Amino acid sequence: MIVVGATMLVLAGTLALVPVLLPVETVRRTVVSELSARLGMPVTIRGDIAVSVIPQLSIRLGDVRFGEGDAGTGEPPARADAVVGALRLFPLLFGSVAVSDYTLIRPRIAVQVAADGASNWDKAFERLREATRQRRGGLTDFRIADGTATVNDAKSGQSFDVSGIEFAVSWPGADRQANITGKLTVNGEPMEVNAVLARPQALFVAEPTGLKMRFASGPVRGGFEGSLTNGDTVTAAGALTLEGPSLRGFLRWIGQNPGVGPSLGAYALKGQVEVLPNSLAFTKVNAELDGNVADGALSVSFEGTRPQVRGTLDAGRFVATTYFRDLNLAPDDARGWSRRPIDLSAVSTIDIDLRVSARELVVGGAQFGRSAAALTARNGRLAVTLGEAQAYGGILSGALVVSPAGENMDVRASLTVQKGQLGLGLGEWFGFRRLDGTANIQLGLEARGGSMADLARTANGQITLTAVEGAVHGFNAEAILRRLERRPLSIVGADARSGRTPYERIAATVRVIGGVATTTDMTLDGQMVRVNVEGSAQLPTRELDMRGIATLKRTATATPRPGEGDFELPFVVQGSWDDPFILPDPQILIRRSGDRDALRAVLDAINRQAGFEADSAPVPSSSSSSYAPYPPLRP
Repeated sequence: MIVVGATMLVLAGTLALVPVLLPVETVRRTVVSELSARLGMPVTIRGDIAVSVIPQLSIRLGDVRFGEGDAGTGEPPARADAVVGALRLFPLLFGSVAVSDYTLIRPRIAVQVAADGASNWDKAFERLREATRQRRGGLTDFRIADGTATVNDAKSGQSFDVSGIEFAVSWPGADRQANITGKLTVNGEPMEVNAVLARPQALFVAEPTGLKMRFASGPVRGGFEGSLTNGDTVTAAGALTLEGPSLRGFLRWIGQNPGVGPSLGAYALKGQVEVLPNSLAFTKVNAELDGNVADGALSVSFEGTRPQVRGTLDAGRFVATTYFRDLNLAPDDARGWSRRPIDLSAVSTIDIDLRVSARELVVGGAQFGRSAAALTARNGRLAVTLGEAQAYGGILSGALVVSPAGENMDVRASLTVQKGQLGLGLGEWFGFRRLDGTANIQLGLEARGGSMADLARTANGQITLTAVEGAVHGFNAEAILRRLERRPLSIVGADARSGRTPYERIAATVRVIGGVATTTDMTLDGQMVRVNVEGSAQLPTRELDMRGIATLKRTATATPRPGEGDFELPFVVQGSWDDPFILPDPQILIRRSGDRDALRAVLDAINRQAGFEADSAPVPSSSSSSYAPYPPLRP
């Protein structure tokens, strides 16, 4: 016990004398040589050197700089307020200095990437490779405490800040694995990282080595398991998982401006990937976004000022409702089209080239069968091409192109419908449920504005329609005509707002100029009734102002009385296209009845039916044209 006690006393005395007897310049040279050899870059100590015994035998070096200073500013790639190294006791007993591990206190790291891809760290990494090849040793324990980093990439246009870096690296030897654990804060979001590198030495001889990594932060979490190679560039290949609660939040985190809205929510990418310094290429991927799941191939590149996404994806059931909701396309209740701005900021901050197919496509209440579309976005210009979609019993194809124009946008749309069910399409997309049948449609429209109300007001183009074997809902033309033929002054209110008029064929050409849709040749032809219509529809206010002539045909078996032909009745269609008024021309009724004095009663009855006060205007002459002014339907 006396020997042990004496030995401990000697050691204690030796430790107490270390700060006094340890030559400062020897320590400086030893640490500079050690760090320079390990890191492969020149190390300079500008501050003081202090040796501590408690709580452990260590040395602290102030203001340490790593690498060569920048030619312009003189700043090195990295500098630390201090470096603390653990001193080994037994080499000290024999007069030498040996450091077992290092801790960098508050290091500040600057990464500058030029437009040609050259970095201010290129020379340092090359020297580090060469030093590691020659040494073929480990890094033992290496720590970073409270570090910061700034990255400015002129090639990709990206820049971000990293703070709160707390990392520990343990690499015992050349043939041993390295363990890396730590946390950091990137653009204000804390992140934790854990990794195991199978053979770190392989990275310095351009050989692949195994890598397992897990990371977690608010915007993104995931992991990677595969191989890592440090050749001319750092590459990796293996299984990667990326997921997070909001893709919109992730894009905002990496410096993009994706706007606001309910879409671009929860996301996930899982699959085999090849990783390059500024890109990911999934050769086989399972992608999830807003509850939609698709498989295929996908690549994401961060070169340039905007992320670039390309790929081909196939989904089972794809619900696109939330994306249309983002655009504020739907009408506001009882107020016409929405005046809220159409937000395409999510598209303007990313370049997209996607080929998407789905067995079922859902947009609001509209459901499509097998569909295939191409989606491209570049420099804020969005193009959606619908190659083919099974819908409403027919086939749809078309294109939508949206281009930025200052605060507004230019919109061009084309649509072709072949053998589609007219009632389903008009009802689900425009809320118009008065017409059904099997239709062929050709549509070409263009408009300019920042909201749906603006687009409706500036719309120009043409629509052609042919439909067969359908009906017009809201009135029974045959019943009305037969009643009025027998009793010209009978009020037909119930039949004018209910029932249906079947037809064999409809044909129409509608021209749209300045938000007003006009037709002069709409024809409905049925077995018993033929209707010719002309007039206009105000797209901004969703109102109709149309006139027509309904004809009750004489059947081949009927024997008309002498001088009697087909019964014809002009009529007017006015009001909201969701619930229009369809009323007969009272002048024709008067002429057919031969009782001009009854005209006032007919006018008053029609106005009361429409919900307005009795008309006080002078009674038109019976000789007036059947297209003379109608009773006012709006105050």
